[in-house]
Amino acid sequence: MFNPILFRHQLHKMPELSGFEDKTGELIADTLRSFGYDPQVNIGGHGVVLHLDSSQPGPHLLFRADTDALPIHEVALHSHCSGNAGVMHACGHDGHSASLMALAYRLSKSDIQQGKVTLIFQPSEENGQGARAMLDDESWDKGKVDYAFGYHNVPGHPLGQILCRENTFACASAGVSITLKGKTAHAAYPETAVNPTSALRALMHDIEKLPTDFPSCFALATIVHVNLGQPAFGTTPAQATVMVTLRSDSNKCFESLCYQVESMARHYSERDGLELNIEWFDKFNAIINHSEANMLLKQACKDLGFVHNDLDVPMRWSEDFSEYSRTWPSAFFGLGSGVEHPPLHDPHYDFPDTLIDISSKIFEQIIRDMNGLKSQDFIHAI
Repeated sequence: MFNPILFRHQLHKMPELSGFEDKTGELIADTLRSFGYDPQVNIGGHGVVLHLDSSQPGPHLLFRADTDALPIHEVALHSHCSGNAGVMHACGHDGHSASLMALAYRLSKSDIQQGKVTLIFQPSEENGQGARAMLDDESWDKGKVDYAFGYHNVPGHPLGQILCRENTFACASAGVSITLKGKTAHAAYPETAVNPTSALRALMHDIEKLPTDFPSCFALATIVHVNLGQPAFGTTPAQATVMVTLRSDSNKCFESLCYQVESMARHYSERDGLELNIEWFDKFNAIINHSEANMLLKQACKDLGFVHNDLDVPMRWSEDFSEYSRTWPSAFFGLGSGVEHPPLHDPHYDFPDTLIDISSKIFEQIIRDMNGLKSQDFIHAI
């Protein structure tokens, strides 16, 4: 008998960073094989895909879990602590994967009556590259997906609370590093330098007030790091770097934010005769929930007797499930991890095992409602 909680604990002990999830992928594939499946491996890196086909016409549903961990040293006392120093499952991807594996196990005991179901275990979510890599990988047959589903655990909300939202569920975001390079000089002769200080000051001021230019949507520009020159009294600074995180609940506003930041940086670099370098990191689009997919999610909750809660505002964090929501009609939801639960990306974080059963039952009910399921024991008895 498969135990999804023990499976989750096994994953938690062996966390792997984005792009290096080879042992995680092997464990997932081997576990699926133990259920009698023949999964595809090494999709989009270390991703694993499982296709279930009834051979009858009907809807094609896709369910996704992420598998990667974070470069954080775990601080915990439980028995399944990370065995990889400096790396831990601090975002709950071990739990998300266990939820999808619990679903796979349940489906191995039933037969889909119509249509298809695809389960994908996706690597490299934390760096925003995994979903796009899986979608771009032509070695697996995506077919026509009618609806895609996924979820994330959400600390700060009551344990097991189901969090839904129409339209935007989670914000778009990106990190940008802007470097302005001039020429140093002796501090006694600053007029001979090409000093980036004035440009840096003006750029920071403009970036901080930039969100006010977008009154129709939520927009945020957070300066997270600044560096200017060297800690020396005898020389003027030659280089300045500012790092900023941009967020918005609208993909259109988000693209405008990114464009405006680049435009401002170019303006001040040209004004002051500075070299400019701009690098973008971890770029995520917003997750946009489709009304029909959301309806199917809420109907499944109703069928199970689960009460869902509609969020007033989107989550400010980002998730690369957004790539699927841009490709197929999708619904992404949250599950509360507990009001007092340590936050995501915290060294004390551990995924609540209670959520595995709730999430996998919701996924299974969506399939039951859309594709139909019959127990194999019942079919064999006939």
